[in-house]
Amino acid sequence: MRRKSRRASGPSPVRAVHQLLPRLAWGDAVGNQVRYLQALLRGWGYASEIYADQWDAECREQVRPAESWLREADEDSVLLIHHSFESRQVPLIARGPGRKALVYHNVTPASLFEGFDRKVSAACEAAREELLALRPHVEAAYAYSHFSAEELTAGGFSHVAVLPFALDWNAFHAPPDPTFQAEFDDGCANILFVGRAVPSKRIDDVMRVFAAYQRLYQPRSRLLIAGYLNRETPYGTYLHGVKELLGAERVHLLGRVSASQLSACYAVATAYLSMSRHEGFGVPLLEAMERGVPVVAYGAAAVPETMGGAGLATRTRDPLEVAQLLAVLERKPELRQKVIAGQRARLAALGQEAVAQQIREGLRPLLEGSLAPTTEPPLSERVDLVCPGYVSHPRAPSSLLTRRLAEELPEARVLALSSTTLHTVSPRVQQEKGFSVWSFSPDQPLPVAASADAPLPGSSSLELAVRTTRATPVFLDATTLVARSALPHVQQRAWAVHEASAPVSPEARALEERLIPYDAGKLEAALHRLVEPLRRPGVTHAR
Repeated sequence: MRRKSRRASGPSPVRAVHQLLPRLAWGDAVGNQVRYLQALLRGWGYASEIYADQWDAECREQVRPAESWLREADEDSVLLIHHSFESRQVPLIARGPGRKALVYHNVTPASLFEGFDRKVSAACEAAREELLALRPHVEAAYAYSHFSAEELTAGGFSHVAVLPFALDWNAFHAPPDPTFQAEFDDGCANILFVGRAVPSKRIDDVMRVFAAYQRLYQPRSRLLIAGYLNRETPYGTYLHGVKELLGAERVHLLGRVSASQLSACYAVATAYLSMSRHEGFGVPLLEAMERGVPVVAYGAAAVPETMGGAGLATRTRDPLEVAQLLAVLERKPELRQKVIAGQRARLAALGQEAVAQQIREGLRPLLEGSLAPTTEPPLSERVDLVCPGYVSHPRAPSSLLTRRLAEELPEARVLALSSTTLHTVSPRVQQEKGFSVWSFSPDQPLPVAASADAPLPGSSSLELAVRTTRATPVFLDATTLVARSALPHVQQRAWAVHEASAPVSPEARALEERLIPYDAGKLEAALHRLVEPLRRPGVTHAR
């Protein structure tokens, strides 16, 4: 029977802090985090249960059915809602009692699954819709990286904060499997990657880098890939095809391994290599550091933040350039030792007791009911000029047109991609003459100067800001990934421009008269076609 709150006004003392997620998996980073948080919460004196719709057999003693939370929770409880994939739990959350907060592990952009798995791509898109649907039901939102926290801020969540990712370092210390270790400890240079075989992890790129490394630098080398692999999926089949096509020797797709086998992999590894396109927080990167394995990783999403300046984070995906980093680590022992020492220094800030205390302090305002009241700031901008390359490519035609429009529209702001890594929960805001520029983190590194013509990456936070703003969005290049991702959600009120010779997406063509072509040498014509209708109050359609 549900208990009633003992006080008619003001927060009641919190007696229980429960957790809810769609699936509790064994060995999964989210599942490990949920179990460790439960141990911390119980150690602090709170009743704490884990609720889920599904779970692995190994977890059945640790979890309760999600529906039972409705019966067992009360007004004096807090629910931590873990969100990283489509859950279909929003109606359940809306019906339940007590106070609620979001713990955001980040949602992988749907575009990273396109061409491989339409079902998962649709589920990722649905998960981002659910993220916005959760907003009215939670009073605080937490993320494990500033990269993820910025997306929450862009989506309009209140009381956004970053919590340190709590790792149980003792769980990493399973004794190495002696048979497994003996098989691979034969003098070969062993390159290791740990993670599920899904398109966003880009294991195919790991193979390409390794093939270049083996052929150009170290013939006596081996690639170990440990993590769940389903060969029946399109990406699983693709990986085996890439393996055969590259023709590299000693490439081992190990599949799911035990804790002792994973320890053996780290014990024999000479380097850890990640080419993942998206991480809300990269636990295996820190696990490799903790095992004394130097890390080379493509610096996408929260990877640079996770690494904290340690290891070698690269801005390029070129297999030849990344392979060269692996070779330098092997051939220069002094550099290798310097990298390992830097990784140890990074881990020093993640000591178990210190992190547990930081989590407790981070959650304290929520658990004590002392979150400051929030008021939504008045909207001053009527027009959002979405120009991803405004900061990084200021002389590009789209950037020049953006600047002219901002000067003509006093209630406009510019939304762009940041050219540097952000370490705040909010986008960077800079003032120019008469308007502001809001810079958001890109999902992947911006193209280096030598390849300035390369397509600009997307940005989950920028796209979410466009979807949630009440201003009229104007895409200053309908062909960018940001425009293609965000346009379907704001089509009825958006405008866009595109270079006349460039092909545009069906979503952009659907804008009809609100899609303005321009010639790179004749920007004034496009400027005049946009300024007049955008100056009219409430106008989102040409007249």
